[in-house]
Amino acid sequence: MKLSQAEIKLSELDADMAKLIAANGHVERDPREGFFPSLARSIVGQQISVKAAAKILERFEAITEMDPGRTAALTEADAKTIGLSGQKYKYLRDLADHFVRDSMVFDHLDTLSDDEVVMELTKVKGIGIWTAQMFLMFTLVRPDVFAPGDRGLQLAIQRLYSLPEVPAPVELEQIAAKWSPYRTLASYHLWHSLDNEPV
Repeated sequence: MKLSQAEIKLSELDADMAKLIAANGHVERDPREGFFPSLARSIVGQQISVKAAAKILERFEAITEMDPGRTAALTEADAKTIGLSGQKYKYLRDLADHFVRDSMVFDHLDTLSDDEVVMELTKVKGIGIWTAQMFLMFTLVRPDVFAPGDRGLQLAIQRLYSLPEVPAPVELEQIAAKWSPYRTLASYHLWHSLDNEPV
């Protein structure tokens, strides 16, 4: 499949990224559907490997069907069966409670700016900046988002530029600045190079 116009323009902004895009070919992804399932997936995927998250998520989906009501009714025994930590169990229950109390609680997120989305989501227990950034990238598909705290992106950038160690967050932001306004697309390509897209 041919490269998109955005991929061609991104390639023009950075020679190293251009090589990565040429190696990857066209990378496209469909938006994640549903605000609750998307946020729940991100909570499950926090601070664990992509493989581990995928297994836990499979069990979580089988028990809850990604339904807020079923998630709110999860017991601690269910959480252990799924493989959720006690903390993530509490976070998922809290998120589900928000949706059970008001199913339209986040229906306005797509009308907000990126910064406003982050501010709104991080009010919920267990949703930090990384989770909000993943939501912006994978659910709202905002074009110019970068998550310097993502381990996969850190490692992919280190490899792309043959750096001796993972750059500090400030340096990562500086590197990513050259990809604007296509930082989300650049992130997709970086994850693709590791075959390690966040759950």
